[in-house]
Amino acid sequence: MTNRNFNILMNHLEQMQVEVTAAAATIASGADGMSEGKRDANDCTRLLLVTEGEGRLLIDGSEERLVPGVCAIVLAGTDHKVEAARGKKLVYKWCHFRAKFGDRDLYKMLRLPLTVRFSSDEASQLMDKIVRHAYSAGLTSRLRIKAAVLELLSLYLEHLPDLPPYDDDASPSQEMAKIQAVLQYIDDHLADNLTVEELARLVYLHPNYFIVFFKTMMGCSPIQYVNQRRMETARQLLLQPECNVSDVANRIGMKIYYFSRMFKAHTGLSPSRYRKLAGNGRQAGAPFGDADRIAAAMEAAAGEEEEVEGRRGRGDEHVE
Repeated sequence: MTNRNFNILMNHLEQMQVEVTAAAATIASGADGMSEGKRDANDCTRLLLVTEGEGRLLIDGSEERLVPGVCAIVLAGTDHKVEAARGKKLVYKWCHFRAKFGDRDLYKMLRLPLTVRFSSDEASQLMDKIVRHAYSAGLTSRLRIKAAVLELLSLYLEHLPDLPPYDDDASPSQEMAKIQAVLQYIDDHLADNLTVEELARLVYLHPNYFIVFFKTMMGCSPIQYVNQRRMETARQLLLQPECNVSDVANRIGMKIYYFSRMFKAHTGLSPSRYRKLAGNGRQAGAPFGDADRIAAAMEAAAGEEEEVEGRRGRGDEHVE
């Protein structure tokens, strides 16, 4: 998957609201040949994990082999059927959930594979947790379920194979081509004063319609995304010892005072403090007492540099 496509998917997943509607384990038998289960097309997304046996998943005119460790995601409204292989049984755990990206065909637009295969039992343990809490009235059950579903989806993404680039027979849709062009332009011009009108012109859309299009594709407004990318880029740059706070602010096109305010609102830390504490994190292997002293010294240094930032932003000191 390209970085651009990954950004699109992650924006939706990070904002996703999960509601698990059902979960269980199923044993299918193929004693008399392939089992003849009926085809389903649920209004919720189905996540299933094979733990034992062999079978197949029939979906959208294609067939996927099911063996232990295989995990499949079937989007809402997709006609499908799970069958056990001839003379064998098929054991799989599953959950049904609703998610706000389910009303768009992002799965197909991004060309994600229908199945991946896990080599450890981590996914099975997460599925057990979902099943255990799905029918619980506990105060924290919904939070535990959501956390487990998101972990499962994270595992799924981590096990994605490297996909080939688009070819002539599988070119991106018009919508995907437009949003990819916009995202690339944003990344190439983070230091510029980007406007909605400028971005809309790239894909020949009226600014008002462009805002709706962008939010539908990305789950947030264009300006929110630009600021998000600036903060993500700033966090990466602050981890580099050779980049000071002024350099970072310049590279994302912000005055240091406004950058410090936005960064602190975004992370809860000033850029200086974030940079110092990140450096401390790289020394996490130090003995406990030494780590404490390092942390205290860095906190103090961060506080001093933060005050310098404030003076620079107010014009009290020349910005290098």
